Amino acid sequence: MFKRITAACALAGLCLNPASAKARPPIIDMHMHASTPDDYGGPQTVCANNGPVEFPPVDPREEATVQMTAVCPAPIMSAASLEDNIRRTTKMMERYNIYGVIDSEGDDLASSLAWQTAWMEAAPGRFLPAIDPSDVARLNFNALKSAIDDGRIRVFAEVSPQYDGELLTAERLDDYFALAEELDVPVGVHLGEGPPGGASVMPGSLYQVRMGNPLDLEPLLIKYPKLRIYVMHYGSPMVEEMIAILYSYPRVYIDVAQNNWGFPRAHFYDQLKRFVDAGFSKRILFGSDQMIWPDAIPIAIETIEKAPFLTKEQKRDIFYNNAARFLRFSEEDIARHHGE
Repeated sequence: MFKRITAACALAGLCLNPASAKARPPIIDMHMHASTPDDYGGPQTVCANNGPVEFPPVDPREEATVQMTAVCPAPIMSAASLEDNIRRTTKMMERYNIYGVIDSEGDDLASSLAWQTAWMEAAPGRFLPAIDPSDVARLNFNALKSAIDDGRIRVFAEVSPQYDGELLTAERLDDYFALAEELDVPVGVHLGEGPPGGASVMPGSLYQVRMGNPLDLEPLLIKYPKLRIYVMHYGSPMVEEMIAILYSYPRVYIDVAQNNWGFPRAHFYDQLKRFVDAGFSKRILFGSDQMIWPDAIPIAIETIEKAPFLTKEQKRDIFYNNAARFLRFSEEDIARHHGE
């Protein structure tokens, strides 16, 4: 959600040894980032919905920050460094039996993939490597195809031209969506809110709210009818528009990342319940959008676990079953994740 402001087994798939599987039912986190606090200007706090969250006004004469635009009694502190983020995040994954889609960014494909190495080595078999091809300045197309073929890239995510003031239908993205359709690579696209305060807290950002309208996804869905796609942040707050897309395009899924811990819980529940009441509980994916705040992960999980309108089956679908279907996990993959 927050755009950057400033091993063989793991690459092949989620291959955790059954003997080390946790008793807790597995969770698939469709939205994680291989980030360092340096990407965000250093270690810092952020508000989470384990308490009240408010978004107060900020005087335009002041320089807005995330900490000014979202306030709460007990904000959570970020990791202190990249190493601390890796250690704490992977510890959370082991504790809650999480498997995650993790995105990294670099100046080119090689550096982007290399950036993920430390994460994947810290938790073998728990990560699916992802990349946003539209955000890598020097990207060799043949090298990208090769990385997909040998499993070094499993997902395109978080594809987020909204931060560049563009729609997902921008011409420069065509080749990547065509490649994803051809090679059956799942794609996660950003539609919805950025950080609290939007472009006001990201100097130089071209982020625009209007570029996150789910209806603008429709030309892409028509052009690429076999594209496997999920909408990160479910296009919030444009829930009715997202429901219209889900209704007409049954191959589309949504994730609930960051919305499930960064917004007041009652607000998030209202939005989530509208999707469930509309009949789309089988197409909702869990995500944390973990960037540099590992403590947000258990809060995101708790928010789903405590949703009073979700059945036990619906919670398991959101936590695991829907993503396993979307990612086309084999019966063997699913058995391993459940320690069978």
